[in-house]
Amino acid sequence: MISQKNKEAMKNPWVIGLLLSFTIFLIGNVTFIYLAFSQAPNLVSSDFYERGERYEQTLRKAQNEKQLNWTGVLMAPYQINRDKLQTYDVVVQGKESQVISPSRVILHAYRPSDASADFQIEFVRQRPGFYQANIAFPLQGSWDVIVEVKQNEQRFLLTKRLTVSP
Repeated sequence: MISQKNKEAMKNPWVIGLLLSFTIFLIGNVTFIYLAFSQAPNLVSSDFYERGERYEQTLRKAQNEKQLNWTGVLMAPYQINRDKLQTYDVVVQGKESQVISPSRVILHAYRPSDASADFQIEFVRQRPGFYQANIAFPLQGSWDVIVEVKQNEQRFLLTKRLTVSP
């Protein structure tokens, strides 16, 4: 019984599933097209000019830091314990491993999950290019540490993530 007038094909589950899938596909596409045209894409921020200026300042600072050609390292204890005073060392060198004598070396410690625990401490010069500080972290967990080395108007940054044990 093959005929165009045969209504049995519309009762087949495969045909019903195919029609249902096609209908869902069309409804989904129409919904996405409507949402795309009815809502603003928010690609442009309201303070785009100020953000551009801040970005340019950041690039300038990075370029100045690169031109300094300073190198440095923060030496932290292997096991950092909470509320235990431990010694941290910073070694800073200039171009071609020349010893430099910055005016200040400051450690800024930032707690990603609790800004109220942030602190800073200044390193003490032991000898040219070698600085030391005794630091006790008040909380266990992750800390982001930035060592800021200043000499006149020049500034150099060392960054490190530390994990403090209980």
